[in-house]
Amino acid sequence: MSPGSSMTDKQLPLRLFTGGLLILGLVAILLLVFHPFFYITLPGNATVMFNTFSGIEKGRIERPGVTFVLPVIDAPITYNVRTRVWQFADGENIPNQAGNAIAVNSADGQAFTTDVFVALRPNQETLDELHARIGQQYMTTVVVPTVRSKVRDIAAEFSSNDFYKKERRIELEKKMTALISKEMPSIEVKGQRQPMIIVEGVFLGTAQFPEGLKASLEQKQVASISAQTAAVNAQIQQKETTRKLILADANRQSIELQGKAASRNGQLANLLFYEKLSDRIEAARGKGEPIPIKVIRVEGGEKSTIFINVDPQRAATGSP
Repeated sequence: MSPGSSMTDKQLPLRLFTGGLLILGLVAILLLVFHPFFYITLPGNATVMFNTFSGIEKGRIERPGVTFVLPVIDAPITYNVRTRVWQFADGENIPNQAGNAIAVNSADGQAFTTDVFVALRPNQETLDELHARIGQQYMTTVVVPTVRSKVRDIAAEFSSNDFYKKERRIELEKKMTALISKEMPSIEVKGQRQPMIIVEGVFLGTAQFPEGLKASLEQKQVASISAQTAAVNAQIQQKETTRKLILADANRQSIELQGKAASRNGQLANLLFYEKLSDRIEAARGKGEPIPIKVIRVEGGEKSTIFINVDPQRAATGSP
């Protein structure tokens, strides 16, 4: 054997080993790039696993992150488990539109449509059962028909005018939320019923009344407001009348008491007279007018008697 062939034989295993490493490296790179053995669940989502041989893997609900899967055998199905608001409204390019506005009939026999907004999310704890029993089209197969049916049922218990009143609208929304939640599919988990779809709220939008009904409702509202305003004004007037009567009665009683006291005590009568007279004098001085009295004569010595002449008209005019 020649020396050249001997060297070639010795390098062959090394070349094979190097080639194998290159192949393994390429495979590893492909796995990392295309990751058929790994599945990433993004935040706000949850994933259930469908096995080619056994079907849905019950109890296997993958949270956000990386999950190991077997190519061909495991098929991951991801659900958005965030709370989303689905709209039942007419129009184009409406986000999360579940359908058109819902036609209802009120208790007073009026027919109209109303926008409805439903906030809901799949229950992450029962996501495997939701996929096994209903599937990803749960909105079309379960939510939409249930919402339409139950909104009509509750609307039939209220009058058309209630859709204008804030308090009654809140009551409508609460009843709709409770009834729709009750109708959502559920399963028993550890002895308790758990909903597969969680309804967090039902909210009414604009009610599209026919023009004739709209005008009638507006007239009723105006009449109601006018009646309430008239009632408030009547109460205010009644209270003002009562106040004046109480004040007049108090003045009357005061005059009567002063008269009785004056009749029993002459000095008190003089005191009351001088108090009134003093008020009139001060009022005249404040206005720069002549004092409505004059002294006509003085009699006696140290304890003199003063005779005062009072002009009734000027005294009355100068009174406060």
